[in-house]
Amino acid sequence: MSTRPNIIFIFADDWGWGDLGCYGHRELKTPNLDGLAAGGTRFNRFYVTSGVCSPSRCSIITGHYPARHMVHGHFARYDDNAQRDMPNWLDPEVTSLPRLMQQAGYRTAHFGKWHLGGGGGIHGHPDAPLVKEYGYDETRTWNGNGPTWHKTERWPFTLHNDPDDVWAGASAELAVEETITFVDQVGEGPFFINLWIKDPHTPLRPTKEQREEYPDTPEPYQTYYSVLTEADKQIGRLLDHLEESRLMEKTLILFSSDNGPESQFPGNHETQWCVGDTGGLRGRKRSLFDGGVCVPFIVHWTGKVPAGVINDSACLSSVDLFPTLLSMAGVELPDGYTPDGVNVSEALYGKNFKRKVPLMWEWMFSNSKEMDEWAKYAVRDEDYVLLLNPETGRMELYNTREDRSQVIDLAERFPEKVKELQQASLEWHQLLPRYRASDLD
Repeated sequence: MSTRPNIIFIFADDWGWGDLGCYGHRELKTPNLDGLAAGGTRFNRFYVTSGVCSPSRCSIITGHYPARHMVHGHFARYDDNAQRDMPNWLDPEVTSLPRLMQQAGYRTAHFGKWHLGGGGGIHGHPDAPLVKEYGYDETRTWNGNGPTWHKTERWPFTLHNDPDDVWAGASAELAVEETITFVDQVGEGPFFINLWIKDPHTPLRPTKEQREEYPDTPEPYQTYYSVLTEADKQIGRLLDHLEESRLMEKTLILFSSDNGPESQFPGNHETQWCVGDTGGLRGRKRSLFDGGVCVPFIVHWTGKVPAGVINDSACLSSVDLFPTLLSMAGVELPDGYTPDGVNVSEALYGKNFKRKVPLMWEWMFSNSKEMDEWAKYAVRDEDYVLLLNPETGRMELYNTREDRSQVIDLAERFPEKVKELQQASLEWHQLLPRYRASDLD
């Protein structure tokens, strides 16, 4: 019998750092994820590689910063992609995490959101590769080409799911049900599953029954809380099934989010319901401030990952998951491939970990100063993060261990640290396909 762990990575969509009871929310009911954290380790300094969806997801699949693959924003229609200097989909020949798992003997599956090409309607090109082509044995997705759902029915081909209110209210249940079915089919495993749920991304369409958890909660909070609690309920159903199948001790489970909570735009009927909580972090989705890129991260593996631990020290990134999960599964990196992330399994196992390489970000599109989205680039070296916009010359430096809400700009006080991080960002940009030498001069 294999000793390699089964792996399930649950990736939420727009779920804020503070949108969990275990992360300090006083009203939201998330008992199953709170229980997962209580039986595992909750990390407080986990960063995704973008403040929006597709680039963040690209790093999970490739182990690279999304800019290496020209994924600067979310995949959309071909004309929008062209304006963003982006391809229409992630190259299916890229070295991918699911394919390496598959080649190592894992049964692999992707259920839920894809958003790396295809998806019908506004979401992608109809000629985008099937999700299966990236290294999966089974898929059923939205925002991707291949099998999907129509309302609550399993559907054989791509649809634009967003207008489907029935699907929106049932999406977490449908993706979890597909996951449970796959787990049962695999048997003794090992398996690798990306369970990438929609919630709480718009459209938010909780049913009357789902709203019953919050009968006295005013809008827009009732809608938002109902969606998250339903997602938590469905995740709990999966956890219960793993327990009943005696697979919990054999399964490494990770939970996180692709970026911070959606921003509220006045007059937009969809985003007015997005009252996600950053837990006091500055910025939201589309921002390189921590509220846009610092997200929940829970890791559970019975007997391997320490239980009941809150880790405030380790600085981890989603780009680290590629080498880390391969290492924990006993799979070697292929010859000629170099990840941008590092193996952080020591941190997951509860050992001391100190990051030796900085973290990098880019955000190439027009920004709103009112929403703290002016920064085009960011670079983090453990405690310090430098945000900069070469077009305006604006730079700000923060020590986020001492100043979690990023209020005190230290750029004038520590010019040498600014110079050090600016140089690191410049050297990184020189490696990128779209690099322009004038950007950071």
